[in-house]
Amino acid sequence: MEYTIKEKTGSKIIFVTKNNREEIENEKKKAYKKIVQKVAVPGFRKGKAPYEIGVPFVGESRVLEDAVDILLEKNLVEFLDKEKINPVVQPDVKVDKLEEDELTCTYTVEFLPEVNIDLSEKIEVPYEKPETEKDVEAKLNELQDSFTEIVPVERAIQNGDMVSLSWQVEGRDKEPKNDTLEIGKDKFIGNFDENIIGKKKGDRFTIDFKDEKVVINVLQVKEKHIAPIDDNLAKQAGYENLEQLKSKIKEETEENSRLQAEEERGLKALSVLVNKLDVEIPGKLVEKEIDERIQRARDEYLKIGKKIEDALKEENKTMDSLREEVKKVVVESIKNELVMKEIIKKSNVTVDDNEIEEEFNKLLETNGLADKKVPLNDNMRMAIEDNILRKKAILFIKENAIIKKREGDE
Repeated sequence: MEYTIKEKTGSKIIFVTKNNREEIENEKKKAYKKIVQKVAVPGFRKGKAPYEIGVPFVGESRVLEDAVDILLEKNLVEFLDKEKINPVVQPDVKVDKLEEDELTCTYTVEFLPEVNIDLSEKIEVPYEKPETEKDVEAKLNELQDSFTEIVPVERAIQNGDMVSLSWQVEGRDKEPKNDTLEIGKDKFIGNFDENIIGKKKGDRFTIDFKDEKVVINVLQVKEKHIAPIDDNLAKQAGYENLEQLKSKIKEETEENSRLQAEEERGLKALSVLVNKLDVEIPGKLVEKEIDERIQRARDEYLKIGKKIEDALKEENKTMDSLREEVKKVVVESIKNELVMKEIIKKSNVTVDDNEIEEEFNKLLETNGLADKKVPLNDNMRMAIEDNILRKKAILFIKENAIIKKREGDE
């Protein structure tokens, strides 16, 4: 076989192969030997008819077709071996010329790009300034809720009230069900909120919902007495005044943010490396991943009796826009995997049998299987080893990561 490389990029190569008469004839004879094993040629036992006699009987075109298939596979394997290329999806092949003395084909092969990361360089992780004002407000609201009193009232129901009720579907439920709902916040059925406003304890009313009648009894009405966020609230929480309380919350928030940033430094460093990676991602691999993810989503919707197209319409989306969204996720995922493999390779992290068995035992204990005789099979061993390698790789780059503050950050 002769071959010529027509085009090569970071993730794709296009090459042309050429086979001569001798190569074609050799593969035709091999193809014939396989075919004749299943065909009875008159005057001969199966598989015993000579090539010259048997070919006219089984069909010249059939022999040639099988010979071409053999050559297509043989050419590809030989080329990939010589060029040290590992395809990530099924290569495309087109027969350009087929004659007695020549077979010319064009192959398109996609492969993962080479990644080169200098792990000796410091990785600058952007500083994320904590939103302390929002955090302080959220904590104060939580504290306010904890001191809020809920008091029974004898009046018509208003928005924001806590209402205890019983309900049952006419002709279906034998016993009523009980619920407590915050009006205007908790979702119930149909136009429930509109119907219950103005009702009082002891009232009974009916709501039409999905061709059924739901009978509702109001059992009790309560209103919230919300404590104001002031010095009195701070004193109830054990502080001298509101300013001291806010200061303490801010201090705790900043410390928690610092600890969280330290914990996530390795993952953020990985994200920085992924974002900096400028390589060509195989197009067919991306499309394949998109198709698989959308098919999984389609299957999930079908389980609840819904078509994915209908769900997209409800969100004012199209299949094309969904594919674009998924494409971004897929490309990011592939880049992440490329970077992770490069870190594992260059950091020389390893995993021994003891680590794998220890992690396996932890998994058994977590899932309540510690007392069961669960074997550690090859697939599980490989998955655990991969997981440990990834954790070690994250720890490796974490040590090389520094949090970089921008001008104006405190």
